Amino acid sequence: MNDIKSIIEKKVFETPFIDTHEHLIDEYERLNCIEPIIPCDDWALLLNHYFYFDLSSAGISKEQIDSLFSKQVNPINKWEILKEYWSYLKNTASGIVFRNTIKILYGIEEISDDNILELQNQYEQTRKKGFYKHIIQDIANIKHCHIHSPSIACKKSESPDLLPHDIALNGLIQVAIKPYSVPENVKIKTLSDWHSLIDWWFSEYGKIAKGVKIGNAYFRKLNFERIEAKEVEKIFLSKINSQTLNFEEEKKLQDHLFWYCVDKATEFGLPVKMHTGQWAMNNIMNMHWVKDNPSECASLCKQAPNAKFVFFHLCYPHYEEMLSLAKNYSNAYIDMCWSWSINPLAAKDFLKKFILTVPNNKIFTFGGDDKIVENLIGHAFVARKGIAEALTELVIEKWITLSDAIDLVEILMHKNAVKMFER
Repeated sequence: MNDIKSIIEKKVFETPFIDTHEHLIDEYERLNCIEPIIPCDDWALLLNHYFYFDLSSAGISKEQIDSLFSKQVNPINKWEILKEYWSYLKNTASGIVFRNTIKILYGIEEISDDNILELQNQYEQTRKKGFYKHIIQDIANIKHCHIHSPSIACKKSESPDLLPHDIALNGLIQVAIKPYSVPENVKIKTLSDWHSLIDWWFSEYGKIAKGVKIGNAYFRKLNFERIEAKEVEKIFLSKINSQTLNFEEEKKLQDHLFWYCVDKATEFGLPVKMHTGQWAMNNIMNMHWVKDNPSECASLCKQAPNAKFVFFHLCYPHYEEMLSLAKNYSNAYIDMCWSWSINPLAAKDFLKKFILTVPNNKIFTFGGDDKIVENLIGHAFVARKGIAEALTELVIEKWITLSDAIDLVEILMHKNAVKMFER
């Protein structure tokens, strides 16, 4: 048993990932501390994503959390803010990500009163020109990361081989009067103008993007229906003229633009990446919507058989249904991004079941879904541990052979991503 585990672990930890989902800004922007994405520039920044949401869940006050991520508070004093909550969170997946990041990157086994100054010094010494590539490739052993920009629909990355971008479609589907996705020189007067805007984003970035990303599950159900342009032309005019739409009108307009974007992505050969399941942030998640995601994803696959849908996050906690979806629909793929840092035991369980249920070319096993590059180290560690344990258990339980497990490692960690996204 120990020999099987050590052989598989060695293979998994030596094998590079292709990371299919992050929210990193360019290194230049990070070094210049672009706000609000980078609210502070000290060790606490490593906690400013999923750990942040867990802190809120644990009951930290707004005043405390604002101080923890403030530029005005001395970094050494920030431990006093965190200390009360650390014991509640250190064993959550987001806590384990942080602990492994500082252990692997800085050599700090456990955060404490005695090493906050060392942690801050190490943070400052690491954060310098070239640290993105060093962290991503040399330490985390990731070939490259697909980026969903937190600030714009798409852009040309300063490091296209390391941080290729997806086209984010939220702002093109949910029409706003001044959305981030409209260049300043573009004037929108009609629905046809909006179609031309979408066409522009694809013509500008479609050949360099890895895929398109749709995160509208945070704002509505995924029950998108095909609606003809003529049915929503007047609705669109009302929208851009600041008139309030009723629920039915808003849905029709979004439905139409969703399918316009999906069809355009398919025309360009771009996979359609979609958020499903668990929401980030606190006190807003609509559990009824989340529960319906799998059946609505099946409807999307049925309505667009030529599109390739990549469903994110296992639709946690409804991951059994996603196994059925991927098994049944040839155009349904699963991306495990973020799932290792939501619930690593569920992710391990899912991967074991996926291997025994679904063709293994239909899964991508890693993405930290983070905006802080250092955290990719901890995310990758947790994912590698989970993948190794899933494969080891399948061998020990005699579902697959050791040779089968070794053959699966590269398929799961990067070969599937190459086949899907490298054009």
